[in-house]
This record gives sequence, structure tokens and C-alpha cells, in this order.
Amino acid sequence: MRAPTSLAILEGATELSMAGTLERARRSLSESEAALSAALARSARLSAFARGLDVCAMGVAVIGALLIGIPQTTSGVLAQVLLAVIVLVPLSAFEGVAELTPAAAQLVRSAQAATRICSLLDEEAPAQPHNIPEGATVIEARDLAIGWPGGPTLATGISLTLRPGSSLAIVGPSGIGKTTLLATLTGIIPPKSGSALINGVPAWGADRDQLTSRITMTAEDAHVFATTIYENLRVARASLTRDEASELLSRAGLAQWVQSLPDGLDTMVGARGLALSGGEAQRVAIARAILKDASILILDEPTAHVDLASEREILAALRSAAADRTALVISHRDATIAGADRRVDLVEGAIR
Repeated sequence: MRAPTSLAILEGATELSMAGTLERARRSLSESEAALSAALARSARLSAFARGLDVCAMGVAVIGALLIGIPQTTSGVLAQVLLAVIVLVPLSAFEGVAELTPAAAQLVRSAQAATRICSLLDEEAPAQPHNIPEGATVIEARDLAIGWPGGPTLATGISLTLRPGSSLAIVGPSGIGKTTLLATLTGIIPPKSGSALINGVPAWGADRDQLTSRITMTAEDAHVFATTIYENLRVARASLTRDEASELLSRAGLAQWVQSLPDGLDTMVGARGLALSGGEAQRVAIARAILKDASILILDEPTAHVDLASEREILAALRSAAADRTALVISHRDATIAGADRRVDLVEGAIR
């Protein structure tokens, strides 16, 4: 099991305690801390040895200069002022190379950091991104095969066309490739084979700014920022007024809830929305997704944490928001996918 971080223990202490694994997580964290301290100690010893060796070499050079220069000075061969110069030369010479040791250590750390960063960057992305033609957004898949880079192919033979105002429901068991299909259709990852197109150009390799400006998304675990409800909505549109925010929250079924809060829209929601219930955080994220003026609306389990009454309110708001957008929906709830124009069932590497 991966060692937990201090933040993970702080935020999940209740769940870990109820599961009886809090003490084990603490021990694992202590072991990780001890291993890190030992590694730092080894590194410090090596660094100290290198610095000490540098100082000793400089001292030996100075003493050698004195042992050679003093007899020459007393015998009159060497002027007294030149003795001082001979002694200071080693000092100035070593001053120029004194920083080579920490520079070498930093070079190793920087190389390791560069390796980690390069592993996160996708080298397959085209050097010259494609420009997405202007106009209504049309998504196409032609004999598409999907799968994460470096992983297996999850599904093949996907062909479809989605025009503005249409919606696609993607259904299937967990791990079958629903989110992978969304990521491929919207150009987040490359297809295994076939093609995914947006307005006739490959989604993978399209200009990232143009692509992200056309997409808005809400997920089951959508992030809620540690600020006020109002500022969480302004993430999608900085010019949002308070009246617009109130109207938007009303469409998401949060009007009465916001009014009941002591600070209303200015209520702090805590880190990752910890002051909110799962359903409240999800509806704030949905309101934020609706707010963005994007032509592609992605909904990944949008009603997973709400009751049936709240689900009806949210679905009504989503249908209204998706009237002129292309909607891609993942859900296990029949009510959520019932209004979709098309439905794709992913079953054991194929579609139905």
C-alpha cells in the first residue's frame, strides 16, 4: 500500500478511524518519515565530507605556500609583500571552485526532477497543433478504438456523430472504459486506432486553448475550491454578478440552502468543500459547469450524491443548459440517461 501523506491522514482521519486503519496509517507515515530522515542524513554526511575535504585541501595549500615562501623570504630571495601574495593565491583559487560541490548535488536533484516532469509530458502530441474551425461544434468518431496510453485497448469499433443540441449517454460497468471514451472524444488522450474529430480535425493534437474553451465538465468528485460559494462560481466566469449567481444556484436546486447559510454566497466551503455535503458540493460544481459558455457539456455521474427530488431539479437545469450544446453523459441512473438522444453500452471491449 502506498504510504499515506500527512494531508491524507488529516482529511481522512474519520474514515480511517472507523475502518480501524488510522494507527496503521500513522505507523506507515512514521516509517516514511524515518526513511526520509535517514536519506537526508546520508546526503548531509556526504555533503559535509565534500565540503570538509575542500577546506582541508585549501588549508594544506596555504600551509605549503607558507613552508615554501617563509625560507625564501628570510633568505632575501622573495620580497615580503610577495609572500602575502603567494599565501593568498590558494585562497582565491579555492574560492572559485568552492561552489562546485553543492552545484553538483543540485545538478543531480534537477536531473531527477526533469525526469519526473518529462514523464508527465506527452511526447506524442504534435509539434504543430491543429486549429479547430469556427462554427457549431460537431464531434465524430470513426471506427474508434480507445484505451489509455501504455494500457490495453478497452473498446473498438466506435462510430458516431454528435451535433449541437444532441446528447450521448455512455453506460457500462465500472472500469469498462466510459471515462476513457470521453477523454478520447474530447482530445485529452489519443485514440488507439481510428479517429476522433472535432469540426473535422483530429481532437488529439488540436490547439489546447481552442479545445478547452469549447468544453465544460462536471465529475462525480469535482473539485470545490477552499473559498466562498460565490468565488467558486466565478472560476467559470469572472464577470459573474451576485444576482446571476443566485439565479444559477436556484436552477441547480440550491436557492433555499444558500439562503439558510449565515453568510449566503459568501459562506466559506472549506478545503475541497469539506463544509458541504457530497450532494451540495456536486451541485455547486454542476452550477459552475453550466455557467461556462462552452459548446460541449461533459457530465460524469452528475447526480450520484443526491436524492430523487434533487435529481429532478438538477436534470431539469441540465436539460435547459444542454439545449444548444453537445452533451456527453456517464451515469448508472436510468433517470439521468433517459433523455439522451443516443446511448452507447460498453460491454467487454465492444459497444452496443
